[in-house]
Amino acid sequence: MKEKLKVVIAGVGSCSSSLLQFITLAKKRENELTPGLMCKQVGSVSIEDIEFVGAFDVDNNKIGNDLSEAIFMQPNVATKHIDVPFQNVIVRPGPLKDGLQGNLAKIIKPNPGCYNISVQDVAKQLMEMEAEILVCYLPTGSYEAVRLYAEACTEAKVVFINATPEPVAQDTYFQEKFENAGVPLLGDDLRSHFGATMLHTAMIDLLKSRNILIKNTYQLNFGGNTDFLNLSLPERSSNKQISKRRALNAAGIDASRVSAGPNGYVEYLKDNKICYLRIEADSVLGSEIGLEIKLEVEDSPNSAAVVLNALLVGGAAKKSKLSGPIDEVCAFLFKSPRKGLTEKEALNNFLNFIK
Repeated sequence: MKEKLKVVIAGVGSCSSSLLQFITLAKKRENELTPGLMCKQVGSVSIEDIEFVGAFDVDNNKIGNDLSEAIFMQPNVATKHIDVPFQNVIVRPGPLKDGLQGNLAKIIKPNPGCYNISVQDVAKQLMEMEAEILVCYLPTGSYEAVRLYAEACTEAKVVFINATPEPVAQDTYFQEKFENAGVPLLGDDLRSHFGATMLHTAMIDLLKSRNILIKNTYQLNFGGNTDFLNLSLPERSSNKQISKRRALNAAGIDASRVSAGPNGYVEYLKDNKICYLRIEADSVLGSEIGLEIKLEVEDSPNSAAVVLNALLVGGAAKKSKLSGPIDEVCAFLFKSPRKGLTEKEALNNFLNFIK
């Protein structure tokens, strides 16, 4: 019997909901087209191998429930597109640290068991689960909590996928820790499958390929899920702003003064995200170009395909005994990788790696 790829989730929010739904759907459609699915297999690791064996959260309402139930509980707002089968995975208390500061503290009651959890506690549980990969979906601004999970993964020899903008893959301390532990590291700050940053960098690539000079640009984002609620406070969104500027810098412009969302929480939008993108540029004979795009997407499903790619890559990288940041794929999957690339270069590297 083929070995399973044993996955643990830290942060059972709307993105987790979409991920489980997407994997469930992809497994059902063995020989059918699944929109958004880029690869069913990387090396010897396939979608069929993915098995969820653990989940951590701090929300008192979710803890103690099966993962298949917790992903549809408030304050999650991801749309339920399909039923997710019973996972036989009970959501456990995770380390609180700085995870619920700001607006999230007003809507989420932490479980009492979340206050004194150490790196060693998490590492021990990961080893008991026989976990191979942990996906970190914690809220932006959870600097201490994200790093605690990363430390635990180095001790338990578990692949770490950092979907948050908190610095791990770009931090030399963790680069060395994962290298020395012999464990792959993927991050930081997950890109959307077809999102605002991807569209922004692709348009910059296109204009620069015609030697058109970009003068000004902005990217404004609005949404109604807990991510946007959390990011509506400047002290929680600073790393997200830095991460987006890093992605634009990698595309070839000076983004040090560029405004690039998130810019507002609009509750009625729920899991829908709206992006307004503008680029101003000089072309032939100094003629001016003005470009405006409005993008509307369902936010959480937009992350699911990227995390699925990361799971397959992480599993294959571990089997191949790779360690530290996997630079060949991180520039395509994340906004703030250790080594940023243009959209075209990042895609080519990713496709070459999975081949």
